Amino acid sequence: MYDTLIWTFIAFISGSVPWSLICVRTLSGQDVRRVGDGNPGATNAWISSGWMVGSISMLLDVLKAAVPVWLFTNQFSDTSYPVHFLSVTVVAISPIIGHAFPPFLRFRGGKALAPSWGSWIALTSGMAFPVAVLILGVMHLMQKNHAITVTTCLIGFTVIFSIIDTQALIIFGILNLLLVIFKHRSEYQHGIAFRSWIRT
Repeated sequence: MYDTLIWTFIAFISGSVPWSLICVRTLSGQDVRRVGDGNPGATNAWISSGWMVGSISMLLDVLKAAVPVWLFTNQFSDTSYPVHFLSVTVVAISPIIGHAFPPFLRFRGGKALAPSWGSWIALTSGMAFPVAVLILGVMHLMQKNHAITVTTCLIGFTVIFSIIDTQALIIFGILNLLLVIFKHRSEYQHGIAFRSWIRT
């Protein structure tokens, strides 16, 4: 329990570091919150400062979740993983919450996507990365609503990896999905926006 509390705090603080804001301000002298939808995330870093700054921001936002979650779960490599899953779930969701509601930015954070990928990558030993590329790629080709695309990806994660890992990731997947849905709630009203090649 003590280790769980310590790592939950570490993961939350790590997730709270606004790397996109820091990278954009340091490398281009701009405020990432003044473009796009105004959130301090990697997508707006890409929009405001180009692909290089955006890629660096994205990588750091993924790693700030992946590293503490991997370090914590690695402690259980020789034990029965499901037995410790509640502890792992708390630690894995912490950097995502930290990113979404960072105390350093008065709890006005990003939409929690990059750290979500980071936690999933750590929990699945990297398997979430190719799965995400496939699902996000297919959804992006079919329709334009980003909220629908990322929601579909997280549902896919929860279904696929809960089957592979004997349903051990269901709790984390549901919590992650609910948080992302909350952060994207205003975008769902636009519905599914199919690409022109599908409509024709």
